[in-house]
Amino acid sequence: GLVDGLLSILQKNGFKGLFVGIAPVLVRAGSSDFVAAFAGEALLQRFRLESLGFLQGLFWRTLGCGVSVLSTMPFESIAARVTTSSPPLTSRGAVKVLWHEGGLKTFWRGLGVNLVLCLNPGLTFTALAQIKKLFLSLWRRQRLSTAEAALAGVLAKLLALLISYPLMRGKSLVQARNTGGGVRQVLSSVAKDEGMRSLYQGLTAQLSKSLMSAAVKYAIKERVENLLLQSRGAPKM
Repeated sequence: GLVDGLLSILQKNGFKGLFVGIAPVLVRAGSSDFVAAFAGEALLQRFRLESLGFLQGLFWRTLGCGVSVLSTMPFESIAARVTTSSPPLTSRGAVKVLWHEGGLKTFWRGLGVNLVLCLNPGLTFTALAQIKKLFLSLWRRQRLSTAEAALAGVLAKLLALLISYPLMRGKSLVQARNTGGGVRQVLSSVAKDEGMRSLYQGLTAQLSKSLMSAAVKYAIKERVENLLLQSRGAPKM
């Protein structure tokens, strides 16, 4: 479980072991989240599609997340190699290893699976927009407070994970087994051998990480948007 994994790392590598590879992870997370958060919204605004329904909004936001994957996947490949290598690698060392394994294309290894997984942030952003509309309608305000934005982020991420987690688990299994099979083939095999519940194995650990992250992320996003609106002269509501 999650706690056992943390204790194992502490015993082997000490407290510093919990933060191995944090620099590339921060670069990847920051760039990926920024692009994913704004690319889909930019597409909606560019084509004046803000009033679309849930499915149409999901399509455009997922497309925006695809832009994020294409532009930030090299950072994810480097971060994954740094955090999983033994002995530990620096970011520069990880770049050299990946390059020697297959050149430039190695940095986009697994691109197809990651594009499928764009459904997760696409769902999150679309659910967040709908939840935000609901909250504002209920409380008859134009903006959410920081705490309300955090709650909206948690609910949106929870919904997205419950729907898309089997795909995330399938990606992890494909990478771990390295048998050449696709996500669909691996998930079918797991469901057949271990039952449907196995598709959600590890969900608790994922929720413990993702829900807290979503609360902080969307609270900050809402706060920044409110500050930008205030700086442009919009009244505080």
